[in-house]
Amino acid sequence: MATSKPAGARHSPLVVVSVAAACVVAVRLLLLPSHTGGDEAGFLMVGTGWHDGASLYGNYWVDRPPLLIWITELAGNVTALRLLGCLASVTTVLGVAWAAFLARGVGAASWAAGAAALFLSAQWLGVARVNGEMLAAPFVAWSIALTLYAVMHATTWRIPAALGAGVLAVAALFVKQSVVEAFVFALALSLAVAFDRPESRRVVLRVLAWGALGGAAAGALMLLLADTRGTSPADLFDAVVTFRAEAGEVIRTSASDATPLRLVIMIATWLVSGLGAATVLAVWQGARSREPVLLAATAMLLCGLVFALFGGSYWAHYLIQLIPAASLTVGLLADRVPHRVLRRLAVATVAVTVANLGWAIGFQPDDNEQQHAVGTWLRDARQPADTAVVTYGQPNILLEARMPSPYRYLWSLPVRTRDSQLRDLSMVLASPRRPTWVVDWSGLASWGVEPQRAWNVLESDYRQVASICGHPVWLLADDPRTLPAAPEACP
Repeated sequence: MATSKPAGARHSPLVVVSVAAACVVAVRLLLLPSHTGGDEAGFLMVGTGWHDGASLYGNYWVDRPPLLIWITELAGNVTALRLLGCLASVTTVLGVAWAAFLARGVGAASWAAGAAALFLSAQWLGVARVNGEMLAAPFVAWSIALTLYAVMHATTWRIPAALGAGVLAVAALFVKQSVVEAFVFALALSLAVAFDRPESRRVVLRVLAWGALGGAAAGALMLLLADTRGTSPADLFDAVVTFRAEAGEVIRTSASDATPLRLVIMIATWLVSGLGAATVLAVWQGARSREPVLLAATAMLLCGLVFALFGGSYWAHYLIQLIPAASLTVGLLADRVPHRVLRRLAVATVAVTVANLGWAIGFQPDDNEQQHAVGTWLRDARQPADTAVVTYGQPNILLEARMPSPYRYLWSLPVRTRDSQLRDLSMVLASPRRPTWVVDWSGLASWGVEPQRAWNVLESDYRQVASICGHPVWLLADDPRTLPAAPEACP
């Protein structure tokens, strides 16, 4: 097969990587004004309210590990969180560039950085808003770089590199529990190197052992710190492991028609974003060459794809989990795939990504405009001690309204899985802690939920006072306040 020198090798990798990082920053700044997303708002509410309380994270419950909550607590507001997301993306670009450089040299580093920047600027992957996959990506990128350094390059710095790789792999896992790609890469690379180069087996075992030690120490420390704030290891296991199995069954048996539609959209996004091409090429070339680093990157890609597909919810941002592996793969294949093929794939991917980005910035309506409208109206109507519940999910309404919730579930899936009969919600509505406001976002009889118990309390103790963008808003029946007018037009 004919090959040619990859274009990235003709330029200084420092220039290419710097330009790639600058492009990511520019795109994120363009997307910065978009309305707050549901996950962003929910994680911020959980993070800023984390203390020793009745639920997993103080007063709130979410099926995510504690490092994600620490990060959002550090941010404190949406703008700071998005700037942290931008920093995470830039750090990911640098990490995959170094990993590719260690594996294949300056040309690979340039291609990997460019691919990472392109993927991390793709609006259809949900990069306008910060999510767990985005915040976990730099830990994965730098973990695989340190693993490569420890296994294939290091001499005197092998032990610190292996320790660092283990720490970062566990850090990614403590941001989102499904992000295990750093572990997959380390294991796959170690097995491939040990099989390909028997003389390296002792080195591989040492790297794995020190990496495991670093990971175990990091995991134990984070569990201990979380426990000091009232979040026990047993409760975390229930949230990040047991709940996911329960939620998967709920989705399988009672999800709405929107779920298979999101699957179709996710697959289409995977195909047109370039992630699909990277995966196919990785499998093809990995099977042909059996080169250890490429095999390890392929194992990462397939692992991330399995988690994205079998999570059940099929949100497009799950594909961000594939970006470190896909970017490294592009760098590894830059001198193996015929340059005309690589150039055509790159041009096509850049063209559709830029077109999508331009459409999103210039023409596409913000998909959280209605939540913004409802939250803004509530903020104008609020009094200092007000609280609210949104059925079900949409914590960005609460954040926009600047109201806490007395109900511990801020997302819809935990409601459908852990409170499908609405016993907890009904108890909250009838208790001294009852919310001032209830927003009926998607109908009390949403899929997987039996609403009658809560409906009885709502009709007894609340009165509907407005309908904002078609969403009924209820206020305590004995609250006589004057309310602002509903908006005449809705997004």
